[in-house]
Amino acid sequence: MITTVTLNPAIDREYFVDNNEVMKNQFIYNEKDLKVYPGGKGLISAVNFKALGYHDVQNIGFVGGKQGLFFEKMVQKYDIISNYIHTEKEIRNNVKIIGRNPATYTQYNDYTYQVSTEEVQELVNRFQRSISESDCILISGSIPEGVHFDIYQRLIRIAKTKDKGVFLQGSGEALKLALAAKPDIVTPYFKHHQTILDLEMDTKKDYIKAGHKMQELGAKYVMIPFHCDRLLFDKNGDVYQLSPQEYCIINWLGASDAYNTAFLDYIFQHDFDFFEANLRGAAAALWVAENKKIYLSARENFNCCLDRLKIKKLEV
Repeated sequence: MITTVTLNPAIDREYFVDNNEVMKNQFIYNEKDLKVYPGGKGLISAVNFKALGYHDVQNIGFVGGKQGLFFEKMVQKYDIISNYIHTEKEIRNNVKIIGRNPATYTQYNDYTYQVSTEEVQELVNRFQRSISESDCILISGSIPEGVHFDIYQRLIRIAKTKDKGVFLQGSGEALKLALAAKPDIVTPYFKHHQTILDLEMDTKKDYIKAGHKMQELGAKYVMIPFHCDRLLFDKNGDVYQLSPQEYCIINWLGASDAYNTAFLDYIFQHDFDFFEANLRGAAAALWVAENKKIYLSARENFNCCLDRLKIKKLEV
């Protein structure tokens, strides 16, 4: 089994219009111009794992209100085990408006919703009970209001007591506190923060300093997004740069989830190889970004991107 954790999921809605004009009514008549799907880091990776042929995949998190029931039904259509704590507050909604001529992209995101202390404890208890058969734990994304920033640290410590490997994608204070629990693989999440461990990210040296700091605080391996590249920190602290060649980015949505899925998929299918796994992850992210996709499908689709990826060691 694979367990993914999404504490702050959302219902994502995409509206495609010919021309996205302010103060103009827009009417959607074609179902192809409206997409509604379950969103949230971790959850998208769960969908990807199912697409790649994994049988037992569960997603753990909070869902809220009547919209949360709708969200859960969408998740179950992908044959994912929906292991959710239901809250009274409504789940988030993210709205994206995509104009065709000219090409525009406007996004409105709910930030979070309220979760009670009792609901947090129920999630922790359920996580502890449900991961015994899991081969890997993927924890990803932001956290809802009412959840203490130490939540990822708590979940990682539980996973470690059961000898489970943990992949963490986090940001801000939650990321900082989680490092003390020694996650195996860490990648920062930049959506709400342009800092890592309270360090401003500007030059490549800033990113490298932050990567080494994360390893000092407990991470075994680190992967940091650096523009369209990734900086890779192996277990010895050596730094490498993974770069795509001759690419055309159309869509960022789902790219990091594709990266995480394909990275772990390579490890499940082969012996652990940090660099080969990163190449597969980058190939999947590149395929999603260039093809207006959100979810992965067959491995053959993204493996064709491998010949456009390069890794070089940096002298630091």
